[in-house]
Amino acid sequence: MVEWNVKGGSLRNIESARVSIPSTLKFDDSKKCYIHRARLEETEQYWRGWYEGLSERFLSCPTPKLLLLAGTDRLDRTLTIGQMQGKFQMVVVRHTGHAIQEDVPEEFATLVLNFISHNRIGPHGVEIPGIRRPAQLQS
Repeated sequence: MVEWNVKGGSLRNIESARVSIPSTLKFDDSKKCYIHRARLEETEQYWRGWYEGLSERFLSCPTPKLLLLAGTDRLDRTLTIGQMQGKFQMVVVRHTGHAIQEDVPEEFATLVLNFISHNRIGPHGVEIPGIRRPAQLQS
């Protein structure tokens, strides 16, 4: 199953796949094979609701935003317009599968840390609505 995920492109880092994929599977004695632990087909009725309006909610968030995409991912119309308007920073990491954080963890961490640093996010930087600063840092 690890090899299948890597060959299929959902993950490209074989070491990472060896760690993350086995925990998603279990052996089915009646079928004499491995099956996915989560029965995703039982959640199908909720799939649409998970994503409807997600792009609009992302863009309306009043904080600096970073969208990291694998090379094969595409933006919907709402995000394309938002990106053209500069409402978020987007980075396409072309040499990864869907799980960027697993395929290139160091690059992922560097991208996130650079974004945080550039946007001065943190206790002495940008105020994030709804998040209180620790008492000793409030002015």
